[in-house]
Amino acid sequence: MSGRSAEEKQTPRAGGERGMADMHLHTLYSDGTAEVQAILDHVEQHTQLDLIAITDHERIDGALRARELIDAGGFHFEVVVGEEITTRRGHLLGLFLSERIPPLRPLEETIERIHDQGGIAVAAHPMAPLTPSIGRRSLLRVQQDTDPAHHLDAIELLNPSAAGRLRRHHRSRLNSELLELAALGNSDAHALEGIGSGWTWFPGVSAEEYRAAIEARTTEPAGHYWSHWHNVSIYGRQLIAKARHVRHTLRPTGEWR
Repeated sequence: MSGRSAEEKQTPRAGGERGMADMHLHTLYSDGTAEVQAILDHVEQHTQLDLIAITDHERIDGALRARELIDAGGFHFEVVVGEEITTRRGHLLGLFLSERIPPLRPLEETIERIHDQGGIAVAAHPMAPLTPSIGRRSLLRVQQDTDPAHHLDAIELLNPSAAGRLRRHHRSRLNSELLELAALGNSDAHALEGIGSGWTWFPGVSAEEYRAAIEARTTEPAGHYWSHWHNVSIYGRQLIAKARHVRHTLRPTGEWR
């Protein structure tokens, strides 16, 4: 998938024994501001990430496009197909998907649909007040459900966005004391310079090793929070991107994302 040689696959791009994964990225296919090709080029040239996931809101076509480009070769990292799904209780990341998951369904049903595809269900920026996020009671409810198909697999403890910054200590304490889920860091990047600002350390470098690390709970979140100016600038660029969406809807000119 990644175009690495067999030897390179054993060595994290950052050196050491652990790889780096950023599994929450947005493109122009939803509310991001960068094209898929530009994101892949940026990851290759300006980060040390070994693994990324494209997780556009309510769609996976951008992620599938990224995987096609990666499969063509020339990159030294892997791409996982994902989606940020709006459930009735907040945002949920589905990773390792093959089909789109519909939005606005009950949380338990959405988690089960992810698992039916062999995917991983991750609570995105949980308990955050500024964006639809899974709250404390819902987190506890699904983990106490008698059906394991309704259980979350991991929780995003470090999300450097404005929403992710708030209540970060509360979610970390909840996870350590009660949930005991694999702890992840992701950037939730909507622009190129945000990619890799949040990441997960995990043993190995490959997508399958990342999955194994989540199951074994040997992941470690890391990263740094965005400045307020970065958040404001992203909102402005998202408005420009929306205008591009409207223009290309009215006058289609082929693939532009």
